[in-house]
Amino acid sequence: MLRVLTIAGGVALILFGVRYLRKGLDRLFGQRLGTWMQRLARSRVRAFFTGLGVSVMAPSSTTVSILAVQSVQAGQLTARQMLAVVLGADIGLTLTVQLIALQVEQYAPILVLAGVLLFQFTQGRRSRGIGQVVLAMGFIFLGILTIKQAASGVEPSGDLVKLIEIGTNHPAAMAALAAIMAMALQSSTATIGLLLGLAAAGTIEFPLRLAIAWVVGANVGIVLTMLLIGWGRTESRRLAAGNLVVKGAAAIVVLVCLTWAEDLLARAPGGLTHQIAHAHTGFNLALALVALPLVQVISRLVERLVVEPPSSKRPAFGPRYISVSDRVDSVALALGQSRQEILHMSEIVRRMLSDVWLALKQNDRDLVRRVSERDDQVDLLDAEIKKFLTRVVDLENDPEDAAEQMRQLRYTAELETIGDIIDKNLVELVLKRIHLDLRFSPEGWEELDDFHRKVTQNMSIAETAFTTRDQQLAQQLLRHKQRLDAYAAELRDRHFRRLNEGLSEALETSAIHLDVLTHLKRINSCLTHVAYAVLHEVDAAPVVPEG
Repeated sequence: MLRVLTIAGGVALILFGVRYLRKGLDRLFGQRLGTWMQRLARSRVRAFFTGLGVSVMAPSSTTVSILAVQSVQAGQLTARQMLAVVLGADIGLTLTVQLIALQVEQYAPILVLAGVLLFQFTQGRRSRGIGQVVLAMGFIFLGILTIKQAASGVEPSGDLVKLIEIGTNHPAAMAALAAIMAMALQSSTATIGLLLGLAAAGTIEFPLRLAIAWVVGANVGIVLTMLLIGWGRTESRRLAAGNLVVKGAAAIVVLVCLTWAEDLLARAPGGLTHQIAHAHTGFNLALALVALPLVQVISRLVERLVVEPPSSKRPAFGPRYISVSDRVDSVALALGQSRQEILHMSEIVRRMLSDVWLALKQNDRDLVRRVSERDDQVDLLDAEIKKFLTRVVDLENDPEDAAEQMRQLRYTAELETIGDIIDKNLVELVLKRIHLDLRFSPEGWEELDDFHRKVTQNMSIAETAFTTRDQQLAQQLLRHKQRLDAYAAELRDRHFRRLNEGLSEALETSAIHLDVLTHLKRINSCLTHVAYAVLHEVDAAPVVPEG
């Protein structure tokens, strides 16, 4: 019983190491992995090598699965493109298993020591991220060492040996057991690591056919995990279904041809642990060679199998990229999702500002009504983003993540304020002008239109500065603020001069003219706050939304 618990403890160490590895990768790369992947994965071959590179940098199957699902849900890549990325990533993910097979577990304490020194005694985000990754690898190898030492005392007549004998005669059942374990642990590395640890002990004779079945099952299990993660949305469900079709078909072929696969691997150099690692790499490599040319065909097949539900063709308005009910496993990836949702919110506010101006120009009541309805959408997104962000920051109190969370919350608040200004002020002024059938003077309208155009340009600059955290753009935004304030004062003086000249249009629309100018200036002030958030460090304490 003690040995069983010790083996379970070894598996727990591997599992913790894999999870800790994901956190270290978040700290080291942040949202850059998703950005790189989006930028590079434009063609099928480039997408494949992008996935290979990302998985080498981020050797965690769950991280890759979450990244894949979130990228598809965010609309950054299609399911067809991401399927090629995943095929490449599956090969890169075998690197960790290859390292385990080299039996470097005796160096685990050295890795733990190096990781602690970097993580605990340095201040830089990158050095701490490297330390966390090294420490995580130390935990994984320490778990393998624990399993190996515990298994070395297992008697040849024990229950484990009987289970192995049963599994040898029923490889499909053993593959199913491995798939279930991979789903439960949410890690193919931990699942295969358990097998490697037991095999490395040398006291139990593992038939190679059993090991192959176990590896195949673990690979299918992690695809089922991706399916669960992406089940909520059609496009991510298609990605997981396509991956499942590919790996499921390959698994069936391998299990049917198990004797041939066993003979082939038996010729590979090294002992059983190396053969297990080769089985893992070879399975994914062969899969990629066959499936990559067929990505288009597989995607079309999956699109027919996974049909968009009729009810989802005209969905009620809601967040596109976040859900408060979704599991948040990676803070950096979650912040990337919320950033996409904020940009979605920003797009709606920009359209509100554009359309309310078009309604003012054309006296369009219906357009005014639609603008006002969009403010309800902005309010909904504001509430959902705040809930999501405050839940994310509770998971990991990293100062830089907390600072990014604060920046996003502040920009969201400014967008919500701009939406209110448009809905409660500009909309009312447009309706008043339509009701009274007033006309601006040609000079007055030209001035207001020019001011609106400059504010709209500043909104684009603010959005870019928020996304890129570009300090030069932030400085430019502040300079524009000063110029627009001066320009607004100049436009007021021009309007007063027209009043003194007795221009009838200026007299009739004076109050509306000045109020429109004031509210556009208020919108521009809200945009300027984005520059301050980029240029200066903000309080990184978590914020709880009101209400």
